[in-house]
Amino acid sequence: MTTSDPPSESSRLSDLEFSMIVSINGFWSWVSHCAEAAGGRGMGPLDVLVLHAINQRARNKRLADICLVLNVDDTHTVAYALKKLEDYGYAIHRQDGRDRIYQSSPDGDAFCARYLEVRERSLVESLKTDEVDFARLDEATRTLNRMARYYSHASRTATVAKPK
Repeated sequence: MTTSDPPSESSRLSDLEFSMIVSINGFWSWVSHCAEAAGGRGMGPLDVLVLHAINQRARNKRLADICLVLNVDDTHTVAYALKKLEDYGYAIHRQDGRDRIYQSSPDGDAFCARYLEVRERSLVESLKTDEVDFARLDEATRTLNRMARYYSHASRTATVAKPK
């Protein structure tokens, strides 16, 4: 490839993947620090994301449903996060036959509200100051959701195609 040749599809995908890796690591760090600023000591990023899921998007859901919402294959990590959240007093469950149904507790709801306040002050205000076009975030969201579907499909395809 010469310097005048456009980058290949594979090269462009590699650039996107590297950016996602850097973004993911920055996001995990942000989640932990925001949680700590909101009073959530000792919480890892997955703990925080599971709490937010049961507080908003997966309220009154089983473990499998929470994993599905978060696109997490390893149910053990989410189960451990739920146990920690119950120990912290941020989550509760009720039995429904053999299933546990999870939701955030009043303390968990209060923590999520504090987290959102810190997020507003620390992140949203910073983006506004930099005059970020928030409407463009919608397209980024759609792109990331599509990429998640592509990677999930490719993951299944790769599993089926692996040598025996």
